[in-house]
Amino acid sequence: MAWRGNGSSPEDFRGALGEVWFAPTRFFRRLDPEGGLLRPALFASLVMYLNLLLETVLQAVWTGELTYALLYAPVLGFVVSAVLAPLLVAGLAALVLVVLDGAPSRRRFAPVFRALGYASGIGIVLWIPYGPLVALPYGLLVSTVAVREALGLTWGRAALGTLIPLAAALLVVLLLTGPGEAYDLLRNPPGG
Repeated sequence: MAWRGNGSSPEDFRGALGEVWFAPTRFFRRLDPEGGLLRPALFASLVMYLNLLLETVLQAVWTGELTYALLYAPVLGFVVSAVLAPLLVAGLAALVLVVLDGAPSRRRFAPVFRALGYASGIGIVLWIPYGPLVALPYGLLVSTVAVREALGLTWGRAALGTLIPLAAALLVVLLLTGPGEAYDLLRNPPGG
């Protein structure tokens, strides 16, 4: 599939984050499907890192527990996000391709990984109280747009391929946490 973009691919952090939030269709149409996996992996890692760090600081300020233990948060958050974010994006990309094609293929994996890596930018607001209530439905839409544009699919096929794995992941979270805990997770109350 040829790159359908006009101009350069907008992959700097601020530019990508702004376009993923405010012009996702344009962003994913301009995204070079052969641009490599490193930038979207770093992007997803940085989004997760900022969420972990900012949520930790917000919780500490809200509860008044500003201790020296907070000094470990940047290091621990960096290690967790550097490893976990790319693995989560890769797993989701593989699941999307399994739903769409029956198995992931090398040719289609990279464009889907790139698109979903940048779609993770919607998660930048997860640390804000009640932010997940906005980010979750909008993230589902943006992820669908990302897969649609990356693979040139119809809306229905892209929604099917994207929403089934995401719904399964949300169901697992609900089953593991229970309804009350899942609601608190979505509200993300400080000090909770």
